[in-house]
Amino acid sequence: MRKGFDICWEDCNILRVDKKCPTECDYHLQSSDIMQIKAKSDSQMEYIDLLKKQMALWITKPQKIFDDQIPITMVETSEGKNKIEEFLNQFNINPMVPLYYMKERLSLGNLKVNSSPKTYEDCALEFLQHLYTNEWKKVTSFMISNEYWKSHNLEDDFVTILASNKVVKKISDFNLISSALTKEKNQALVYFDVNYKYDFTVNLHLVNEVWNIQSVIIGKPELFNSESEAIQQVAILLSKNETSKAYELLQKYSNIYITSSDFEYYWGLYYTFTKNQKKAEHHFLQALILDPAFVEAKYNYAFIQHSNGELEIAKKFYSEILQEAPNEPKTLNNLASMLIDEQKYSEAEELLKRCVKNNPEFEIAKQNLERLKELNK
Repeated sequence: MRKGFDICWEDCNILRVDKKCPTECDYHLQSSDIMQIKAKSDSQMEYIDLLKKQMALWITKPQKIFDDQIPITMVETSEGKNKIEEFLNQFNINPMVPLYYMKERLSLGNLKVNSSPKTYEDCALEFLQHLYTNEWKKVTSFMISNEYWKSHNLEDDFVTILASNKVVKKISDFNLISSALTKEKNQALVYFDVNYKYDFTVNLHLVNEVWNIQSVIIGKPELFNSESEAIQQVAILLSKNETSKAYELLQKYSNIYITSSDFEYYWGLYYTFTKNQKKAEHHFLQALILDPAFVEAKYNYAFIQHSNGELEIAKKFYSEILQEAPNEPKTLNNLASMLIDEQKYSEAEELLKRCVKNNPEFEIAKQNLERLKELNK
């Protein structure tokens, strides 16, 4: 019986398409009508492979619909080909069914084959192939943040993050094991075995009818749902100033969630708490590369630039934050403070009033507003 990795799905399909597998196995074939196979499968690839094997059997056996003629011999005549084409063309067949396989095997030139859109499995497979061949521009093209990286010249930075991972470096072989789609059908996980040694999971989101890769996990799909819990563990340790324990967990989880902006952010906080500003700056920037919309990471990176006197860089990031979160109080206050120094009092006043209106307990902003009133006298 099929349990775990004791038998691969390619071999399983050979057994069940011949009805040799035990019926007590969850994966046994329940129906063998052409195009109507009912069987459990762990991925679209597995199911398509099963359909192909069923088609390969169908064309070599007598079929009642054709008065017990065998399709593979029928196509030796034009009349036989026409019969098969007419029979198959009458059905509205799901694009997922590999009808192209039947068309190729029987040379059915007039068989109508619907083109199927690229699936999440197709996308994940291509992504792994480009990782294997180190075609980094193609790798980044699959990522959900690619357009932002291109416009901000950050593609190479993402590649550096991904290519530095020890598993990614060693990819020489990979096999798709399973995949899963959410009920909403807008998110998917595709699970691979890499080099017959490593578990590798790709998390994809459907954006404007196109599948994009959100993140990569060095591990099984079950770890996807554990990420938020892992983040919370690290956050609690840092809030208690237990930095040595936080460090151990960050090392552990960063080797699993290799494209997680959250863990890069908490690395930044860790180095902030341990007073290593250079490394904190590095990790906040890494978090931003992985998730350009991460407001807290962007604020911390901007604040470090502000503190270091890199005012134009800080202003640029503060402005970006306000586009995404117009009432973020710390950003409103800090940007207003910079504008006061530049003697742009009216712009500063507008920001501070907005800040205080939404955050009446924010004392620093209130103090800056009072300072501004004194300067305006």
